[in-house]
Amino acid sequence: MTGNATTHIDLKRITMAADHRGGWLTEVDRTEIAGTLQMQDIVQALGAEAAEQRCIEAGLETLAMAGHPPVRAVVSVGDGRQPALDFYVDADTRACCALDRTLQQAIACRFTSVLPPGLAVSVLPLAVYARECSGPDHVPEAQAWSACACELLSGGEMHQRLAVVCAWLSVLHDARGLAERLGYLQQTLLEQGCEALSWRLRRHRSVEGRALAQALEGLSRAADGALYEFGTRYSRERASYQIEQMRQVHDQIARFRDSCRLAPSWPDPRPVPRHAATTAD
Repeated sequence: MTGNATTHIDLKRITMAADHRGGWLTEVDRTEIAGTLQMQDIVQALGAEAAEQRCIEAGLETLAMAGHPPVRAVVSVGDGRQPALDFYVDADTRACCALDRTLQQAIACRFTSVLPPGLAVSVLPLAVYARECSGPDHVPEAQAWSACACELLSGGEMHQRLAVVCAWLSVLHDARGLAERLGYLQQTLLEQGCEALSWRLRRHRSVEGRALAQALEGLSRAADGALYEFGTRYSRERASYQIEQMRQVHDQIARFRDSCRLAPSWPDPRPVPRHAATTAD
């Protein structure tokens, strides 16, 4: 943690939604800067190049001219995603949307290339930061996504597509919690998405682990289809089928979790020499 009398910088590791096609969850570096925002603090957090610095300047100048200096800035940097800078302003939603449009116009005036700037900058209400940083809701994430999926099921085709995505996210959160119980499964060369989680479960070297990985991969493919395949209709019956799949996979995860809890420890899948096992005893 670094800072001075008026600026506080906090570097955190968080999990955020990211790319589709297997990159649903990815870790990013998140740097929070509060107090009097200095250009050099943001540049340092980003490791910004000249073009990105022009985006930062556009943001600071736009907000200063509007009389809404940012109360806090959050920089997010991660592999496979565009760096992002969010300015949080003490104003209502409508005012922040207007400020954001002015900011995007200022950036458009500064960049004439057909390529987009290397930094995404936005203006958000301070209330958003306060709400999202107040800690997790009382309802676990898996349960909340599951409830959302069931509510969306009664809507039109777009709601039903979203219901399938929510069903997948519900199972994904539940399965991630299970995988974290199995310590050696964290020794993975992969870092993000369903592929990594599936690989970790398969490394358990059990039929239950492989079967659960198969189920997760099926729900992932269904969510991809609901989101990106618009050539044909998406029926309520198909969405209902995926919601039932979600329920059954939750039950499957619960049974696997219970069996993990009953065992004192899971053996490492690698073979252990007989003399090493004797010594450990």
